[in-house]
Amino acid sequence: MNKMYKKVNIVKVNQDVQHTDDVVAIDTKMKLFVNGSKLGEFYLSPRDLEDFVLGYLLDERYIETREDVKNITVNDLNIEVELITDQPVERDNLACYDGWIHQDQELVKVNSDFKVERSQVMDSFDLLIQKAEVWSKTGGTHVAALVGEGKFIVREDVSRHVAVDKVIGAGLMAEIDFSQSFIVCSGRIPPDRVVKLANVGIPIMVTKAAPTIEGLKIGENAGITLIGFLRNGRFNIYTHPHRIIL
Repeated sequence: MNKMYKKVNIVKVNQDVQHTDDVVAIDTKMKLFVNGSKLGEFYLSPRDLEDFVLGYLLDERYIETREDVKNITVNDLNIEVELITDQPVERDNLACYDGWIHQDQELVKVNSDFKVERSQVMDSFDLLIQKAEVWSKTGGTHVAALVGEGKFIVREDVSRHVAVDKVIGAGLMAEIDFSQSFIVCSGRIPPDRVVKLANVGIPIMVTKAAPTIEGLKIGENAGITLIGFLRNGRFNIYTHPHRIIL
């Protein structure tokens, strides 16, 4: 298992000045190549990289199933992916949002009948924080969990987008029915995160942070229930509240 944090020397200043040690989250710049073509560069945490690759390729609509990926190789700071198809894969130069690559594609509509109890929404975030090992040590990662079919799959990353990619990839490997699941995570609700959920059919996103207007527009149009400001026994439902049993 790759290390996720590193000890550093610091000067801690409060009422006194103290020379001590602290732990800081590790971020690594990695290049992703698919069928020999460079797809992008990502600052991410150097763990669960196969989950990241599968999740990213799925939620950006480069693949449809796990079987579309023939091989994944991590070589130093490069991740090389071979797909079943031998066609070159290129990233669009124009991007409406950082994580929404194929902006020329029609937005996917999520029509899931999945519903969750209010108590499950609350409990899921409490459990997320309990399982956020690296965040609890460093405060330097985002954390996301995929909740469904009796499973609670957690992944952490310095990038809020990659944390979602990783948990989607882990869900793909676990054969979770995304239409009967939801994601609970840290970080804001911008449009590119919401599009990732739409592309794989996840109907609900829960976070303690705030949404953006464009994020809400995408959620409304895609049929996704967006919940923010989950804290102190309360939360706000911004779109499609029918999925939350109050």
